[in-house]
Amino acid sequence: MAELSDSELARYARQLILPEVDLEGQARLKQSRVLIVGAGGLGTPAAQYLAGAGVGSICLVDDDRIALSNLPRQLAYTEDDVGQFKVEVLARRLRDANREIVVDAQRARFNDETALRLLEGVDIVLDATDSLQARLDIDQATFAAKLPWVMGAAVGTSGQWAAFDAQRREGCYHCLMGESDSSQNRGCAELGILGPVVGLVALQQSLLVIRYLLGAGLQIGCLQLLDAWTGETRQLALAIRDDCELCRAQSA
Repeated sequence: MAELSDSELARYARQLILPEVDLEGQARLKQSRVLIVGAGGLGTPAAQYLAGAGVGSICLVDDDRIALSNLPRQLAYTEDDVGQFKVEVLARRLRDANREIVVDAQRARFNDETALRLLEGVDIVLDATDSLQARLDIDQATFAAKLPWVMGAAVGTSGQWAAFDAQRREGCYHCLMGESDSSQNRGCAELGILGPVVGLVALQQSLLVIRYLLGAGLQIGCLQLLDAWTGETRQLALAIRDDCELCRAQSA
């Protein structure tokens, strides 16, 4: 079990008194490594909260540059950062906020060519992309690597999130979505987005990841849906689909 320094004991004092965390849990967080795919509207708040909580190693993956249109919802960035690579700026922000953790900035895309390298040593993956195809790729790669992951998506004033365990005991993302097509892949650039909506989704994703790392398990088997404008929430039950291209191929 990792030992906590005096500065870490002081930093995490408010967490350590929680029975859900305590000293042992904080040490578990310190030993953990999380891969965050995407450093935009979902990735920035998720990364900041995981770093703040004391997740010992965070790997950020993104190949995009900061644009002025990102700033209303990607609050880790400033006007002076426009034009710079997101992962590099976000990594600096996280290191400045918590020098006790390790932040690995990977200026890349998550795909078939990079997945094996990026997943090495990872305990759980947090999806912060704006792409259905990217989430399908994450689902396939983490299933092959026997890793859990937490997906999230937000567009307009709506958001959704779900967790998938390593064994996909209650279905995978392919069971939910099938294969990608262009009509399903319309993102914020086309449909718009309200900043706090991505924050709400990212916070739920962060909580799921922290719960998992602390040994509380994942809340699997359901897709959480949020209408942030009205405040309404609902759940969609997930299940293994008989004709799932991923599950069936893996079990054949």
